[in-house]
Amino acid sequence: MGPQRTGTLRALLYGVLPPLLVLSALSATGASAAPVADVTPLSAEWPLDAQHFDAVKVWGLSRGAGVTVAVVDSGVGASHPDLAGRVLPGTDITRQAANGQIDVSDDSHGTSVAGVIAATGGTRHGMAGLAPASSILPVRISTDGAADPLALAEGIVYAARHGAKVINISMTTDVADPQLRDAVGYAVAHDIVVVAAAGNDGRAGNQVSYPAAFPGVVAVSGTTRENAFWPTSESGSYISLAAPAVGIYSTNNSGGYLTKDGTSYSAPYVSATAALLRAAFPSESAGQIIARLITTADRPTGAGGAHGRDDQLGYGLVNPLKALRAPAPAARTNPLIAAVGGTAAKHARQSAAMPWAVGGIAAAAVAIAAGGLAVLRRRRRRTS
Repeated sequence: MGPQRTGTLRALLYGVLPPLLVLSALSATGASAAPVADVTPLSAEWPLDAQHFDAVKVWGLSRGAGVTVAVVDSGVGASHPDLAGRVLPGTDITRQAANGQIDVSDDSHGTSVAGVIAATGGTRHGMAGLAPASSILPVRISTDGAADPLALAEGIVYAARHGAKVINISMTTDVADPQLRDAVGYAVAHDIVVVAAAGNDGRAGNQVSYPAAFPGVVAVSGTTRENAFWPTSESGSYISLAAPAVGIYSTNNSGGYLTKDGTSYSAPYVSATAALLRAAFPSESAGQIIARLITTADRPTGAGGAHGRDDQLGYGLVNPLKALRAPAPAARTNPLIAAVGGTAAKHARQSAAMPWAVGGIAAAAVAIAAGGLAVLRRRRRRTS
């Protein structure tokens, strides 16, 4: 990890990048203004049906227009027909491509995550995302299923400084790397909803996963078609919400489609819901959006613990329709920071202002979360 990378990260944190660069990056494409088809979910998209998210009713209230969701991942195939016009120019932390609008991963990871959020197809053209009028900011930090914590940290800070209102992280590590923690704190302190997958090592160790477990992050576990906890998913006291993880149909990086399992897909359903809310309630803080998400979730039956949560489903299954119909939360602060105490809240505030720690970068790699927390690997099951 050389000084050039660390210097780039310091520049991002200190605001050295000129504001005009940020504006030009976001206005260089017509993605946010592109028309969205009159989408109808395919039968394969079971999370969007009337028995689950009821997307047709949701879209009558919000489609996520004007909201940028950063996908910090393997890049996004911007040429896919269902993502055309939805993918902004982003960046490539790996320094292999210019703007993140390419995905050469062997499992189409970033492209499929983006499809769950913002695809504009449906019955006529292809698959539909839950927030089909939102825009995707691709932040490419990985090409082969792994990235070091500093790359992920750089990607999060880049997204925070380039207009993202929501950041989706479908990656995990079992190391609480301090620079990654500070990058998350930076984003949280700058009024961004940070959503992270819990990981899929529930049957083999169930170690605490990061960045999901950092203060203020919406950590997402997985559910089945029957709205039950998916036992392969990670669980723990840091879980905030649950969302579908099984048989998820989405876009691939060759212009076609795939069906896979994993909390890598649970997270973007929550990110898409946050985008719907930020579009519908633009004056509300990230904390208020998160409060909507957790107070309107469908509660686990017999959930124990404070506020009706448990370690498998957190506060419950995300419910976009209920969240859109709920009254505005009174408090603007992030309830997921308050829930873990004053020390965490203080650290999140400090992360926005403190110099970046330049020493002791963790050697552990960050593995993509769809299929486990195995270091340097991501293992996801293709179901069809």
